[in-house]
Amino acid sequence: MSWRKLASVAFTALSLVGVANAQNGHILWDPVGNTCDPLAQSGGQPDLAAAVKKVWYEIEYMASNALNVMNNLDSGNLRQSDPWEYYRVAATYNTFFDENHPDGKARWIQVRDALTTMSQASRQDNVYIACDDDFMYQTDANTGDIMWQRPHEIQVPNAQVLNMGPNQMTCGKAHQQGKDLIGYRSDGGPTPTQQDPYYVIVCAKYQLSNVYLDSLTVQSGVSLDDYKSFTTTLFHEWLHVMLPQGMRGDMAGGTAQGGERYGVAGTQQLRSDYAPENPDSITLFAVALAASQWYWVTTQAESQQDVWNRLNSDVDGRNVIQNLGLTYP
Repeated sequence: MSWRKLASVAFTALSLVGVANAQNGHILWDPVGNTCDPLAQSGGQPDLAAAVKKVWYEIEYMASNALNVMNNLDSGNLRQSDPWEYYRVAATYNTFFDENHPDGKARWIQVRDALTTMSQASRQDNVYIACDDDFMYQTDANTGDIMWQRPHEIQVPNAQVLNMGPNQMTCGKAHQQGKDLIGYRSDGGPTPTQQDPYYVIVCAKYQLSNVYLDSLTVQSGVSLDDYKSFTTTLFHEWLHVMLPQGMRGDMAGGTAQGGERYGVAGTQQLRSDYAPENPDSITLFAVALAASQWYWVTTQAESQQDVWNRLNSDVDGRNVIQNLGLTYP
């Protein structure tokens, strides 16, 4: 079963802001290196504008869907009206954010606020998105230092070239070294401008064979880590863009003290700590809830029957069934 059910939400409901931004310079999809042009062909779209439109649709859908189900749970009626949906939402939230945390209400609000912001992702101004970074970097033949010229200045005479040192990681370098670099961002300043924008690089050439969320097929027992797409990667990076003070970062590959952590394993490390500030925690939570016919309490896909079998196998699980009033699938 796939995420294609999300497509049943009226596609035309997506604001055209994302496409307009791609054309008027607020969000630039690499008009210099043209690295994002293959998105159209890879995603089965007629052109880049159509591909971009669908990317923003899926990102905003992921956020607004997760926000809606959280609001439904907040209403107080979900437990009685739909016990299985209550279990799906509450248990998935608990998996990533620890519902029993002493600051539980504040953390719930923090996650909800982040999703509210992301539900308007395409309205962000002054970001340059590239889908590979080879054209931005050159290696100094004498020193081995990696030199970076900002994409929007490559065609500007006498533009500044920045020395990033010999250890600057790039999409190609990470691929050669067997590292899992899917995307990264570079901030020009505290507030992006057209002259000094944020840069978001998605290593789509090496890492991402799937463009859209609705191209992924869910199978029972498969880890949430396996459901990556261009959309989900950009969702993660966009959390950094839209909430620069609210999301943890890390330049050490997910090992820096107090930094962000990646994948299911990383989210579980932070579950009872600063998970609401960890981009992958929010991203995987939103991805899990988008697959509305599946349960992710174990971080692996479970059908309703799988959940029933797991819960019914021990006393604690049978108590959950009884307390929530779950019925046999």
